[in-house]
Amino acid sequence: MKNSIAIIILFLSLGVTAQQKFETTNFVILTSNIDQIEPILMAAQNESREGEFQIVFYGSKVKQLSNDSFKENLKLAEEFNVKLFVCQMSIERLKIDLATIPEEITLVENAFLYALQLQKKGYKTLNL
Repeated sequence: MKNSIAIIILFLSLGVTAQQKFETTNFVILTSNIDQIEPILMAAQNESREGEFQIVFYGSKVKQLSNDSFKENLKLAEEFNVKLFVCQMSIERLKIDLATIPEEITLVENAFLYALQLQKKGYKTLNL
């Protein structure tokens, strides 16, 4: 967990340095490990930024998004102004009922395509 926090903070600090060159403060983090949400949110809270911060979940662990234990993370994401997304392909492949996914999480068709589209708009991307 400490390694995850260090990697995320390093990534964000590099993004801020790059901001001077590319003038962006928008970040998108792709993760297949729902357990990484806490260090990602801590990094989002600690990063002084004016732009957007998005997290896109994909892979087999998206089932955990409907767990009651995830609700606290939803509150933190809202408090830190972090937007949450989930990959529709993962939902369909795992046959997860969309009604079980919290309404605070937006569906995107393909996590990687979505991230690539954001990169074209100047977002800094990190895949964990």
